[in-house]
Amino acid sequence: MMSFGKIVVFLVLVLVHLKHCAAFTSASLERTIYYRNTPPDPFGHYSFEFQTTNGITTRGAGNENGAVGVVQFVSLEGIPVTFSYVADANGYQPTGDQIPAIPLHVIRQLEYIRTHPPVDELRSRRW
Repeated sequence: MMSFGKIVVFLVLVLVHLKHCAAFTSASLERTIYYRNTPPDPFGHYSFEFQTTNGITTRGAGNENGAVGVVQFVSLEGIPVTFSYVADANGYQPTGDQIPAIPLHVIRQLEYIRTHPPVDELRSRRW
């Protein structure tokens, strides 16, 4: 059986936790200045957008075939960052000035792989 002291400590911890959750919820609501969400309809079409007081803005929409969207924020260095994305049968494809370009040597390697036939492993191991 629990002692009176353990019960008091337990209740204090529960109250602190509830107060923290309430503060977190109200603080996060104060930081969001705009929010709109359209859940998926019977055909799978959905959309959302929100903006926060710290400069984050995002919009997206999609259906069962894929999604498109844009994200904007200010980096820690104070640089505005914007990128858009498409996610479909070809995968996730982000675009934006801050996304690094594919190095030339990687493009050459991929081209080499594309233009050369695969190696027959069994044949290549014969002496």
